[in-house]
Amino acid sequence: MESLKKLVDRKYVFHCTPRGGESGERDFEVVNTPGRALTTGYMPGWVPPSLKSIYEQWNGLRLFEPEPGSIDGFRLFELDTCAVNLRQLREIFENRRSWYREESSLDADQLDRWLDGLVPIAEVLASGDVYALDTVNRATDGECPVYFLDHEYYYGRDCDPDSMDVIAASVSAFLGDVLQDPLKHVAAHWTGNDPDRQWYPDSCTISG
Repeated sequence: MESLKKLVDRKYVFHCTPRGGESGERDFEVVNTPGRALTTGYMPGWVPPSLKSIYEQWNGLRLFEPEPGSIDGFRLFELDTCAVNLRQLREIFENRRSWYREESSLDADQLDRWLDGLVPIAEVLASGDVYALDTVNRATDGECPVYFLDHEYYYGRDCDPDSMDVIAASVSAFLGDVLQDPLKHVAAHWTGNDPDRQWYPDSCTISG
């Protein structure tokens, strides 16, 4: 956990070019804001060990924001928000199950169990894309693989284990990758809290 904290505490500077061929460039020293530690000892059974360790120190993370509270960046959900997003994701899947079943190699019961076990834990702000834990297919150490759930999966793409890639074997590995390679985990363009311009983050300098 200490190494993850060191990564969060580093200085991240995004070098951005303006959208639409406008002149000028801009550097944003982005802000990382950890949440407070959970004050309750209760932890839902779906939470894997590495995420439990994170929540015991930080109940959520907001990363790579131009300033605190921005609409841009990356967010690891607070524990309560995970429960809300889980209900919303199941409602979305409920309207698509018949399509998923037709395209899946799994039988209906297996697919339904897998879909119901996907728990959204993070999002790329301003994109509609989320990262979800597969709580059904756990490793022997209790860790859950992490999937990238593009917003297109809600509206027509196949959604089953065979059509999606595991991007990390655990939450700690996933967040380590996010903090080592931020541009993979933010929207391709953002406002930088400037409503009149949009920017393309095209490189990132990490120090500290």
